[in-house]
Amino acid sequence: MQNTAARKVRQVPEGYLVIGIDPHKSKHAAVAITQDFTIRDKFKFENAMEGFELLLRRVRTEMVRADCRGVMFAIETGGHYWRNIAYYLDAKGIPFRFINQYTLKRRREGKDLNHRKNDYRDSEVAAQLLCTGEFVESGLPQGVYADLRSSHNAYRRLVKERTRITNLIKGLLDGVFPEFVHVFKDPCAVTAQGVLSCCLTPWDVAGMDIENFIAKVEANYHGHRLMRRKLADLHEAAKMTIGISSGARSVVSEMGFLVEKLELIKKHIKEIDQTLTRLVDQTEEGKYLLSITGLSYIAVAGLIAELGCFKAYRTAKQMIKMAGSNPTESESAGKKSAHTPMSKQGRPVLRYCAWTSVIPMLRFNADFREWAKKRRERPIHENPLCGREIVGAALNKLLRLAFSMVKNQTFYGSPQLVSVAS
Repeated sequence: MQNTAARKVRQVPEGYLVIGIDPHKSKHAAVAITQDFTIRDKFKFENAMEGFELLLRRVRTEMVRADCRGVMFAIETGGHYWRNIAYYLDAKGIPFRFINQYTLKRRREGKDLNHRKNDYRDSEVAAQLLCTGEFVESGLPQGVYADLRSSHNAYRRLVKERTRITNLIKGLLDGVFPEFVHVFKDPCAVTAQGVLSCCLTPWDVAGMDIENFIAKVEANYHGHRLMRRKLADLHEAAKMTIGISSGARSVVSEMGFLVEKLELIKKHIKEIDQTLTRLVDQTEEGKYLLSITGLSYIAVAGLIAELGCFKAYRTAKQMIKMAGSNPTESESAGKKSAHTPMSKQGRPVLRYCAWTSVIPMLRFNADFREWAKKRRERPIHENPLCGREIVGAALNKLLRLAFSMVKNQTFYGSPQLVSVAS
């Protein structure tokens, strides 16, 4: 039986010098140790090209002194400052592995009961974890996969900002014009935005006749079809508003600024959407995943952006573990928990992307819908699933299906996928 821990230990060749790196914004800390945990050197270097070159010079010097035949780096992945040094080492062809910051913290606190912590100590523990095989096997995204991850991260940030601004507009309307959301369920719809961009208080609206009000909104409208009936309803609601008049002029001006910002964000989201579509078409995995009924371009972009190239995975279990959706058991003194929840130890963004991707599939994909129905209606002694349990199981099923399709280079519905889809 293959032992993952033993395989990881074998990745660190005998007689290599191990360099632990604790990255920071301006200066990185480095500690060089041999595989018997003897500290050979410790120093700090700048987060700049001169600092990286200094690092390699000192490492080469220490390799000669310690009579080592090679070098391997262990980089702690806390924050985002590790990216520059990692890509630099990758371009030079120097081997390195990543050390999870949570694993490093537990190892350091377990060995030092006085909770001693400094940059050199973190670097030393990172190097020790590399020697014992407790590192993360993860590659750096390159080419289209790097562009896809960056674009998808920007897409997620813009969507969150759009939601934030929408909620802010709703909160301001609750004070100055609460009847607005009774007429327009979505205050950020096209016609509603045309009204808010006019920067009119409810009393301004009530003081105008309906024709002038519609004409003023139409002058600020950028859509195709103005909803005149709703504007008439809003005009009537403004006459009976319970909104707060104190400071209302400043509030509606702020809403006008927010509407302009929201329109710009929506424009950027549309542009990034087109970029994601183009990048997905350039990936090898995109055409296979898009053949799955219920998966959109945005869903596929999220999965590929977080998973990267599928060739880096040996089994679908690695993808499931990467997502942190693998079930975990809890047993003590012979007693087991009745439930096996997700470990949630993987990438939360990947888990979110897979979760939101599989929900429409349970509705629109006949195979997934039938599969979920069988597990929901099976007898009580066979542990029927319900609600979120079905979504979690379908998430893992989707990852197994995706891995099988890309590995076998088959499209959805192929006879080769019958065993995976069952």
